[in-house]
Formats: sequence, structure tokens, C-alpha cells
Amino acid sequence: MKRLRNCTLALLIGFCTPLLIWVGAGCALYQSRKQKELLKQALPNVACSIDSDCPPGFVCVSGQCALVK
Repeated sequence: MKRLRNCTLALLIGFCTPLLIWVGAGCALYQSRKQKELLKQALPNVACSIDSDCPPGFVCVSGQCALVK
């Protein structure tokens, strides 16, 4: 009976591992998008003349900082 329990537990863990990897990847993508949206809201119209005037991850386009994709 103990062997059956251990075998069942090993199978359940084996099936749950890929699911947990996908859940972790989904959470990471959600947090990344959330952070980008917050940054866009915080810096909607930052004026610039060159790229170094913009925060990291932004470039100067037509006198305003635009997010690099």
C-alpha cells in the first residue's frame, strides 16, 4: 500500500511541475506589463532633446520620450 501511495504522489508531482512553470511564466509576464503601464502613466509627456534626457528604456522621438519595445 505504501508503494502505491508513493507512486501516486510521484505522478502527481510530475504532472504539476509543468503547470507550475506555466503559472510562474504567466505571473512574470503580468508583472512586466503592469510595470510598463505604470511607467507609461508616470511619464506620459517627458520632453527631451537627445536620448540621454530620457529615463532608461526610453528614446527621444520628436521631442518626447517614447518607450523602446
